[in-house]
Amino acid sequence: MKKSLFLLAVSFLALQPSFADWVVIQKTTADGKVEEVSIKVKGDKTRMDIGGQMSMIADGAAASTVMLMHAQKVMMKMDADSMKGLMALAGGATGDAEPAAKPVATGQMEKVGVYDCEIYTWSSQVGSGKFWIAKSFPGFEELNASQDKMMKAMGNPVSALMPKATDFPGMTVKSEMQLMGKSTMSELVSAKEEAVDEAVFALPTDYQEMKMPGK
Repeated sequence: MKKSLFLLAVSFLALQPSFADWVVIQKTTADGKVEEVSIKVKGDKTRMDIGGQMSMIADGAAASTVMLMHAQKVMMKMDADSMKGLMALAGGATGDAEPAAKPVATGQMEKVGVYDCEIYTWSSQVGSGKFWIAKSFPGFEELNASQDKMMKAMGNPVSALMPKATDFPGMTVKSEMQLMGKSTMSELVSAKEEAVDEAVFALPTDYQEMKMPGK
C-alpha cells in the first residue's frame, strides 16, 4: 500500500490541473512497473485514476480528498490534516528537511514527442530530479498556477520537497525523480481541453468507508 500511496503522491504533483475542463493522460513508471494515469479536471475538482486499481478524487476548494481502492471496494475520506498523516505513513513526511532549491536550466534541448523541451535539474536533501519543459505548450501559465493552488489547498507535504509548477517556464512533459529512495518517471501522453462530466467526481454508493490509520 505504501508504494501505491507514494505513486499517487508523485503523480498528483505531476498533474497539471486548470480552471477549465481538461483530460490528461500520463505514463508513470515506479519500481519497474508501468501504469497509465488518467486525470480529469473540472474547475477545482480533479479525479486521478491509476490503472484500474486506485483512484483519487480531490476538491481543491474544500481541501478534501477521497481515495478509492477498487479491488476492495473501500474508500478513505481525507481532509488536509489527515492527508498529511497519510503521506507521513507512506514515507512522505518532510520532517526537518529544508525546502527544495529552485530548478536550474541546463541549456540542453531534447525533443519529447512533438514538444521541443529544455532540460531542468533540481535537488534537495531527500532527492533529485530532471524535468523536460515545453515552453511552447499552450496555456501552461494557467495550468501551472492552478497546480500550485491545489497543492497548497491539499496541504500535501511531498510538495515542499519539490519545485513549484510555477518555477518552470513551461509544461513538464517528462520527469525523472529520485525521492526518498524511490525512482519514478512520468511522461505526458496527451493533454486536451475538453468537457468533463460532473458525474465522474461522484462517489460510488457500494463502497464501504475505511477509517484513516490512527483514527
